[in-house]
Amino acid sequence: MTLDPVLLERQVERQRRGDRRNQGVVLLYALVAFGAVSFVFASVARVPFPTRLWVAALGGVIGAVVTVVGVRVVQAVGERSMMAVLEPGGRGRDTAVYSHAEALAARGDLAGASQAFAQVRAEHGDRASLLRAEAEVQLRAEGDPSSARELLMRLRKAPDATRADELYATHRLVDLYLGPLADEARAMSELRRLAERFPGTRDAEGARAELERRRALRRHPDSPLS
Repeated sequence: MTLDPVLLERQVERQRRGDRRNQGVVLLYALVAFGAVSFVFASVARVPFPTRLWVAALGGVIGAVVTVVGVRVVQAVGERSMMAVLEPGGRGRDTAVYSHAEALAARGDLAGASQAFAQVRAEHGDRASLLRAEAEVQLRAEGDPSSARELLMRLRKAPDATRADELYATHRLVDLYLGPLADEARAMSELRRLAERFPGTRDAEGARAELERRRALRRHPDSPLS
């Protein structure tokens, strides 16, 4: 399940505030540490006063700048990794693009949300994150299963779709075909897709088990469907 966009934004903002505090501490520590090291080297080289102090100050500043830049690079990599974990598909969701549509859906205005999503898609194209967000709205109990199916099919074909997006869309299509759309033949087809496209995973094993169960039921229709 995709993390709620508001919770995701709050999580990222908390990390950024913590990063800024940490950078201040690191800057101060690096300034003192590199300044002290520079002063020691200047003393060993017998640099006269007050030049020795200027060397120490310059060394502290240079060392602090290099340290902070390095820390920021590490933090940027860490933030991208966190977003990849929180948001299946390895992308951070650009929620600002479609937050209005999601807000309308949260208020129960699915018609308005659908119109807003359509407008965003017209402007930004079939981006995987956008299609996925809209599909989640239509997958709700009050949503339109047929629209959800179309969006999930388009999600799998989106230019920036990942295997995680494909896996998500296929799972949800199975749910739709076995649920509100009541199309067992297509559900079986999607289960076979899961088994073939994701070999060696628990998803594939579960899909094969469900296929076998349903085939057995067809051979023995009097058996209970469990």
